[in-house]
Amino acid sequence: MLTRIISAVVGIPILIGIITLGGTPLILALGLVMLLGLREFYNALHEKEIYPVKTIGYLFILILAFSLYIGEDWAAPGVYGAFLLTTLVLLVTEKRKVQDGIYTLYGILYVPLLMSYILRVDQMGIPYVIWIVFIIAFATDTFAYFSGRFLGKHKLCPRVSPKKTIEGAVGGVVGTVLACGVFARFLMPDAFYSLMVLGAVGSVVAQMGDLTASMVKRWTGIKDFGNLMPGHGGALDRFDSIIFTAPLVYYYITVVLS
Repeated sequence: MLTRIISAVVGIPILIGIITLGGTPLILALGLVMLLGLREFYNALHEKEIYPVKTIGYLFILILAFSLYIGEDWAAPGVYGAFLLTTLVLLVTEKRKVQDGIYTLYGILYVPLLMSYILRVDQMGIPYVIWIVFIIAFATDTFAYFSGRFLGKHKLCPRVSPKKTIEGAVGGVVGTVLACGVFARFLMPDAFYSLMVLGAVGSVVAQMGDLTASMVKRWTGIKDFGNLMPGHGGALDRFDSIIFTAPLVYYYITVVLS
């Protein structure tokens, strides 16, 4: 617990600073997190004797980050190009298996493509809106943890994550709704009720992201994806719920609140 708190005390100010600066610093920082997260995901697959074509995944991240930097959207063409390159590698390399190609592409979709929505939200030009992504993810994590620790009795999904409880999940949703309400009250009052609804839905989605990462870790037999932050694990451990939350926030704002 102490290690987690110390890591948070060090990491949170850095995160706040990067988000506040936005623009190029955010793109560079997120690009690095994408690379680390994808590397962690690919390395975890080695435990199942699956060996993705890492170079293609890393190249996709560079193309995606550059396209967002110049204000273009090359996500779809990038995925198509990655698919073609992966297929070519499978055709000409006898040592590669079909599953290597499948997980190469799954990693691209799972980590950098979903994570890129953090930048897309930032580039919407709406003041403070990017904070919603992180408030939902971190509030869910915090309230679910303490609710589960003090009130948890009924297992939520024991096959995937034995420590998570239904009480913890409910506490995460309630706490996130309240956090979004406080945020909206002071910074986005015109969207007060809409953001509370987003907080409820987003908390559920954030917990799905957490459980998805837990499912991958249990399947591959690892405890954490990495050790980037002591007590918190790797980049993917810290961003597992955020990469599910960011697309939801983006589409909720563009479609529901448009």
